[in-house]
Amino acid sequence: MPAPILEIDNLTVSFDGFKALNNLTFAMQPGELRVIIGPNGAGKTTFLDIITGKVQPTSGTVRFKGKNLSKIPEHQISRLGIGRKFQTPRVYLNLTVRENLDLAANRRKNVLATLFGNLTGGDKYANADRHTVILLLETISLSSKADLPANLLSHGEKQRLEIGMLVAQSPDLLLVDEPVAGLTDEETERVGDLLISLAQSHSIIVIEHDMEFVRQIARQVTVLHQGSVLCEGTMDEIQDDPRVIEVYLGQAPTVTQEQMRMLRIAAAMAWADGNFAPEQMRVILNRLSQQFSDDPAHQSELREELKNYLGKEISLETLVPQLTTEGERETVLRLSYEIIRSNTINEAENVVYQKLLELLNLPPEIVQSIEAEIEAQYTEVAPVNLGKDAETSPPSETL
Repeated sequence: MPAPILEIDNLTVSFDGFKALNNLTFAMQPGELRVIIGPNGAGKTTFLDIITGKVQPTSGTVRFKGKNLSKIPEHQISRLGIGRKFQTPRVYLNLTVRENLDLAANRRKNVLATLFGNLTGGDKYANADRHTVILLLETISLSSKADLPANLLSHGEKQRLEIGMLVAQSPDLLLVDEPVAGLTDEETERVGDLLISLAQSHSIIVIEHDMEFVRQIARQVTVLHQGSVLCEGTMDEIQDDPRVIEVYLGQAPTVTQEQMRMLRIAAAMAWADGNFAPEQMRVILNRLSQQFSDDPAHQSELREELKNYLGKEISLETLVPQLTTEGERETVLRLSYEIIRSNTINEAENVVYQKLLELLNLPPEIVQSIEAEIEAQYTEVAPVNLGKDAETSPPSETL
């Protein structure tokens, strides 16, 4: 395994006795895309400040490519190959998109030469910079607006432009702070696609609050809490961690991790067609609250609590193998079939259901029995088999 590109060891940062970072230890490999999440006050901004040299540690070390960054000025750390993008876009509004990128890419770092120099002459450096700018315009999807003043760009386009300006400086490590704050869903997706593309050639740390965006881009997630690393793992792993739930919601969950997995799988069925119908929400909350408790008062509390845990685009391949007993798999099948049957069973849901059946690997007679039991609640016609041998789509009656 290659040496980590970034290592932070037992690092503490104190401000008048308050520990913004507390014995924090962190490492990431070259070429990794890491997302840092955590509630307000967790130490995320100080985490970036330490890496860039804006803040010096009270104790502990930060090493970049093996080099100790202690006492090194910010501008020198930048030249070592660390680039930082702040939450608010920092672009030159009166310059065109192309000029912004020219200014960032120009190897001579001379503002006058960049803005007024002859970039079409025989200067090999100018030609190289011009080629870099053309590639960057394509990468950030702003080629059509290259000669437009930056002040006419949308907020999302400005975010992409600043990321392009950062990449133009050829850093090895990109630090990106809340890049989708205030963006539309479409702009958020574009920024996510850009970061995923850049991760093929850069190491990237992203600080973010938008959990849907984190799910889009995250390969590995680090959760900070009170200045320390609370846990690390994939998005599926950390969202089921009771410690993470407690940190974000302010109270420990009353459901177990095993029960949480059932909830996630059930939610995956409800999200199968991209439309989480109210009937499906009702089924999940009612059935799971009844599954987890016999007390009506506790069931009511659970229904409110469970609303916070319903996620989108859940990975069945990750969650289903974690079910430990056949009883759990049968419960998941019963709940999942009832969820999609509570509304209209469409093609998208049927595809996801077939995947679920394959992963659950239950005996066919058990599958047919559970399906028949649930079908009897909705129709008087013969039960529909959604198994692998079904030749027709299930009926589309709705409640």
